[in-house]
Formats: sequence, C-alpha cells, structure tokens
Amino acid sequence: MDRGWYGRLALVIGVTLATVWLLVPTYYSLFVLERRERNNLALLEERLPAWAPPAKYRLNLGLDLQGGIHMVMRVDTKTALQKRTERRGEQIARYINDKQLGEVTAEADPEALLLTLRAKDPATMDAIEKEVLATFTDFVKVSREGDALVLTPDEGQVNRFREEAVDQAMLVIRRRIDKWGVAEVDVRKLGTDAIQISLPGRNDPEQAKELVGTTAQLEFRMVDDTSSFFADLHRQTPPPEGSDITLTTAEGFPALQGPDREALLAYVKGSVPAEREVLLECIASTVKKGECESYRTYLVEKNVPLTGESLTGADASLSQLNEPEVNISFDPAGAREFERLTRENTGRRMAIVLDDYVQSAPRINEPIGGGRARITLGSAAGRSLDEWLAEAQTLSLALKAGALPAPVTTGEIRQVGATLGDELIRKGSEAALLGLVLVILFMAVYYRRAGFVADVALLLNGLLILGGLALFNATLTLPGIAGFILTLGIAVDANVLINERIREELSHGKTARAAVDQGYDRAFWTIFDAHVTSLIAGFILFFTGTGPVRGFATTLIIGLMASLFTSILVTRLIMTYFVHGRNAQTVSV
Repeated sequence: MDRGWYGRLALVIGVTLATVWLLVPTYYSLFVLERRERNNLALLEERLPAWAPPAKYRLNLGLDLQGGIHMVMRVDTKTALQKRTERRGEQIARYINDKQLGEVTAEADPEALLLTLRAKDPATMDAIEKEVLATFTDFVKVSREGDALVLTPDEGQVNRFREEAVDQAMLVIRRRIDKWGVAEVDVRKLGTDAIQISLPGRNDPEQAKELVGTTAQLEFRMVDDTSSFFADLHRQTPPPEGSDITLTTAEGFPALQGPDREALLAYVKGSVPAEREVLLECIASTVKKGECESYRTYLVEKNVPLTGESLTGADASLSQLNEPEVNISFDPAGAREFERLTRENTGRRMAIVLDDYVQSAPRINEPIGGGRARITLGSAAGRSLDEWLAEAQTLSLALKAGALPAPVTTGEIRQVGATLGDELIRKGSEAALLGLVLVILFMAVYYRRAGFVADVALLLNGLLILGGLALFNATLTLPGIAGFILTLGIAVDANVLINERIREELSHGKTARAAVDQGYDRAFWTIFDAHVTSLIAGFILFFTGTGPVRGFATTLIIGLMASLFTSILVTRLIMTYFVHGRNAQTVSV
C-alpha cells in the first residue's frame, strides 16, 4: 500500500470520529434527557461530558415531530399610516418654509388620511402646490380651495406600504429566530396584516414571546441634555430607601441610574416637564450576557421627527483610527429630514430609540447631508477592542431590526402538540428503517462483497448527514427526512454506477486491480456531474426558499457532499485494500 492510501485512511477515520463527536449532544438530548427537558440547553450542557461539544451543536426536531409554540403577530399598518401622514405634514411645512416659497401650516386628519396645507398668503399657493407635488410624490392632490391644498397618500403607495410592512416584519422576525437559515421555523403571512409563526420545541409561551419580541418602531429623538430636571428631583425629593437610585453624570449631563426599571419610572412619574418624556437605557451586565445590570434615564422631547421607516442601511465597521462606528443611510425623504434635524440641533445629543429603550445617544458634531451618517461610540475606557466592536455590531443589528414601517404586536400565542402525531411518527420511522434494511440487503446480495462495501459507505453517509445537520444546529422535520432519504438513494445510485463499471471492466478481461482502478476513474465524472447538478438545485432552493423548503435544501446539500465523500473516497479506499493490499486476483462484484 502506498503512502497516499494511509493518508486517505487517516482522513476517513478522522472525519468519522469527528462526526460521532458532533452527535454526542444530539444523543444526550434525545435519549438521556427526559422528553420534557429535551430543549433545555442549560440542563443539557450540565449533563454533557467535559470532552463533548457545546450543547448548541445538536439536531433538533421540528414542530411536526415534537410540538411547540404557535404564535400570531399583527402588523398595525393603520396606526403607522396615520403617524406617517402627521409626520409628512410637518416635513412638508418645514420644507416649504425653508425654500422660502411662503409660510404654510399643516393640519392632519389621521382617521381619513387627509393632510391640509394652508398658506398664509393665498397668492403663493400655486408655487407651493407645484413644489409639493413634484417633491413629495407619495402624496396626491385631493382638492384645492383658495389657500387650502388637501393631500392624501397615493393609493398605490398605501397598498405597497401595507404589503411591504408585513413582508419586512416577516423578514426581521425570521432573522431573529432563524439566524443561520437552517432552523425549521415556519413564518408565513396570515391574511393581510398578520404573521403566523411556529416555534418547534418551545414549551413556554412567555419564553417564546420573549424570543421573538415585539418589534416596535425605531425612533430618532432629541435629548434635552441641558435640563436640570433629574438633579433637581434628586435633591428636592430623595429616592426611596432601598431603591439604590443614584444621580450620575457619566454621560456628561445629569441622569438617574438604578437597578430596578419599574422603581426608576415610578420615581419620576408625575413630575416630568411638559413636552418631555423619560426613556431608559439598558446598561448591559458584564456577568450575565443579555441582561441589564442597571438602567440610566434620558429626558427626550416627545416629538418624533424621524423614524426607522426612512432608514435603508446600518453597518458596523472600524474607522481609519481603528475605532468602531456604525454607518447609517436614509432614503431621499429621510435624508432631507435628517439634514434639517442635524442642522438645527448641532451640538446636541440624538437618542436612537428601539422598543422604548435608548440604544445610543451620540452627539451631533455638525450638519449631516447626503443621507449618510456615522455614529461613534465614545470612549473605549474600560473596554477591550472586541467589546467595543461588539457594542457597535449590537447597535447595527438593533437599527436593522427596528427599521420597520409599522409596529408589530403579539396577538395569539399557544402551545401545540406534534402535528403529525406519535402514531404517524412511529409508522414513518418504521417505514424509513424498513426501506434502509431492504436497500442494504439488496446491495449485499446482488453485488456480494462490493455490495457490502457500499452498505458500509451508506451507513457512514447517513452518519455524516446527521453530524452535518448537528453542526449547523438544524431542525429535522418531515421535509428534512425526505431530503435525508433522497440523499441516501443518490449515494446508493453512485455505488451502483461504480460496481457496474467494475463488472464491465472485468468482462473485458481486465485484472482485478485494473478493473477496480479504471472502474472508479471512469465512473468518477458521471457521479461528479450528477452530484454537482443536484447541488446547484439544492443551493437555489436554499437561497430562495424559506422554512421547510430551506430545511429540505440543507439536508440535500449536506447529503450530496457526504455521498461524494463516501462513494468516491471511502468505498475506493476499502476496495483498494482488498485488491492491492491483499493482492486479490478476483473481485466479488
């Protein structure tokens, strides 16, 4: 045997051992833990041996196999359209006044989605009407009477807005709960303004609600950082004993900070200045990831001049000074509003608010035009570069996740059982096992020793597929099982091609060595072409499909790669050992 054979043998043994190692968490999850604790990652992590991979590398079961949580989330497009009409009126009035075309006021009728512009000088209304209709193309003219111009959102724009609001909400929710695109989470549109979500393996509705979250609108609001409200309140009305509420100037202005969110809000309730609102910032815990160590107050203006509907991008990166920053961009309407906002508030802080929490409050250093801006994160004191960059990436993800044109709320949420039922699952498993046994027997009887070698490769192929799915933390459902069985069939077909080719070479009078070598060489391109063609189809399904379709594609892709590995490398390794290593004069095929 040459050195290359031993190298290939070491590779096969290494891959097999790595696959078995990857399946340890799956084994413990399905056969060691009780059924009700199957999805308890913390408990699984405790039970796993020290040498095992982390608990997250496990094969999950889908909703149709183990039950889970059924949720319905509603997209409030009506409220979003009403608020959008009000904001557009304010933007149009400011735009006309800045253009010095005349002085106008805007009156909104949210229920009827009507916007009335009134000019102080009726003689200027012709020029105002022409400029407004040319610039703000998402609104159309309803009527014009003297100094009053009535507008309403364009019907096509409204319909498109409603559809895009639901589609975008679906995309954001899927990204939250299906980050790597392999989890069998079923997210689909329900009616015109609702989203249906199925979360396999979840048995706590409240925990599932927390996982998905309620995707509120992203808002940009001005901070009143010159007010002494918090300092005066703390001095005149000391916080209750035991609340641990303190006065801090860590951000350069007076603010309150405490460990209890409700205690902070209760302390300031009833004394907030008019046209102002108190929002909180979550100070992340350095010990428990994802939890708030304490909360800090911000006094912000009630007026919301800009929301996430205008945001088109948000990406974290390193500046030329090797400092993390978040680069954001707006659509044309948002760019105009952002430029006006930064021009009128240079030197002030602008709060980026998501889910009623202040994500960041950067200082506006200069007017920003062009629809692009850079958010810097301040001092890195006490933080490593990795922690600093992680903060920028978190802010970037928060901006993207919150860039929704409409708020989303949880409607129905309930726990459901396995949709296939235990009996159907049992029968399906028995059918799959029976089919596998019949294939193995056929190969062993029809191709004799070569068929036995193909059976070994087939079993290893199944093991590799399960290990690959566990590596990507995939969820196995009925479509996934279909992909699994299909790839096993493809693997058997590849071995049939090889064995038939070896038979053909033997019928031509070739020696055992020559028949095996040429049989594999000549069958290689046929097998390779078939697998590549199927892989192309699998990748198309993966990148264009969602939910069960993507799960099927994931199983198919992993299976095809495993099939190539076992049919070309593993079986040839064994057959080469028999005819080269043991100097066999015949081939049992």
